[in-house]
Amino acid sequence: MGCRRRAATARLLRVSRGADGLVVGPGAGRGAWLCAGSARCFDLAVRAGRFPRALRAEVAATELDALRISLFG
Repeated sequence: MGCRRRAATARLLRVSRGADGLVVGPGAGRGAWLCAGSARCFDLAVRAGRFPRALRAEVAATELDALRISLFG
């Protein structure tokens, strides 16, 4: 979603919208894929506004900040 590269699902990370916010890993519903372990890919997706578009829901900046911290420290 961020860098728009194609890769095998084993090399990607799925982010979906759960009842309690953004969920990483397998889950029901609409999801978006990022390069696993790539903060650059995540940041590109945030800057381009791809999370709300891909998940078809508003995503607060605080949710994205919390997700970035949980993924990359």
